[in-house]
Amino acid sequence: MKNLPFVFDQRLDTKFLLSIYEGDDGHANLVFTQFLQMAPALMKEIEESYQTGIVETFRQKVHKLKPVFSFVGLTNLTTQAEMLEKKCKETSVINDVYDLYIKMKNTYSQFFPIIENEVERFNENKIAL
Repeated sequence: MKNLPFVFDQRLDTKFLLSIYEGDDGHANLVFTQFLQMAPALMKEIEESYQTGIVETFRQKVHKLKPVFSFVGLTNLTTQAEMLEKKCKETSVINDVYDLYIKMKNTYSQFFPIIENEVERFNENKIAL
């Protein structure tokens, strides 16, 4: 008996996820698992670069993480990161990007547990990496 396809959490961009994984639940599990392993360190790098006040370094760190959000269905975070990156290109003062940065950071904090839950669900359904 074939397993039913994995149904992603509706708070994620399920249409995008279905388009990129095309039913390959194992690949999705692998990418989600890798996101959990790398995103916290990348967010820490972003925080540290914000604290230095060097806008271009901060922008580069945001740019590095930006596409990864979409691979776990956080396309809204990808959009927020794009807006933040654009604002960074328009200023040399780190405080000018504060509001956008805090919004991205808070959204990330809100959605990270959803990604953790998806990986737990992959594993409960015995979807191999």
